[in-house]
Amino acid sequence: MSSDPPADTQASPSPGKSRFKTFLSRLLSTVVLWGVVVGAFALGSNTVFFALIAGVIVVGLLEYFQLLKKATGTRPYVFQTVVVSVAYLAYLFQYRDGASPELLGAADGLAVTVLVMLLIASRLGSALEGRKSLHELMQALFGFVYVTLLFSFSAKILCLPLLDAAGLPASAWYVLFLVIVTKFTDTGAYCIGSLIGRHKCIPHISPGKTWEGLAGGILFAFIGAFICRALFADHLLLLASTPWLIAITFSIAVASIIGDLSESILKRTLEIKDSGQIMPGIGGVLDLIDSLLFTAPVLYFYLIILG
Repeated sequence: MSSDPPADTQASPSPGKSRFKTFLSRLLSTVVLWGVVVGAFALGSNTVFFALIAGVIVVGLLEYFQLLKKATGTRPYVFQTVVVSVAYLAYLFQYRDGASPELLGAADGLAVTVLVMLLIASRLGSALEGRKSLHELMQALFGFVYVTLLFSFSAKILCLPLLDAAGLPASAWYVLFLVIVTKFTDTGAYCIGSLIGRHKCIPHISPGKTWEGLAGGILFAFIGAFICRALFADHLLLLASTPWLIAITFSIAVASIIGDLSESILKRTLEIKDSGQIMPGIGGVLDLIDSLLFTAPVLYFYLIILG
């Protein structure tokens, strides 16, 4: 009897090579994504930012419902949820150059109300299927809140009447600050956790997360925040106070970690590895924005308090 391992065992790459290949794919995808963000920012138009945010939300919603289809075989109320999401973003778009927080908050309540009424109206046309009917309604509503409402706080920051030292609109600079600090957190947690991570923190949710990685993410968040203030402090007047900057950065870092874990809960519950395959080394759009879903509301409410 031959002692050679099976052919598939011989062909499988070593863990070191596989990890390095994943790192290169992730690095390339990250560079491309940063190019898109910087390109949109360089155009200096809130309209471009809004279009980018709207595109991400629509794709993210479609990925969410595709996850449900893989796990349950159905995509409940995807059309209704996407339509209300687009209408909600169109409503926010008209205030892209400045609006009061009260007006923006009213838009959230209106969108949720319209969606709930539309979901119930859509359900009237077919026979009830026990708890399955309620589950499908809740799945659609959760997808709208989780993807559309949470990520729309990035758009709402663009709607705030924020000014820089020269009296010019500065809301886009705060969005850039948000993305940099959030992604520095993700990068720090990934790199430090991969290099020296030994102590698991939440293995029942994400076996790869370590305390060392979490500490690295928070450290990188502060590095990113202070780099932002050093490079464009005149555009971030509300972050001029060092104690406030520290508080905001720490809150964003913690929210980023929780946001990352939130999608881990979603994927482990549905028993799916990645939300999609759009970006090599990262996965889908939901894998990309999971941390921003939680950090955008944090920065938005800080800006309201400070402003």
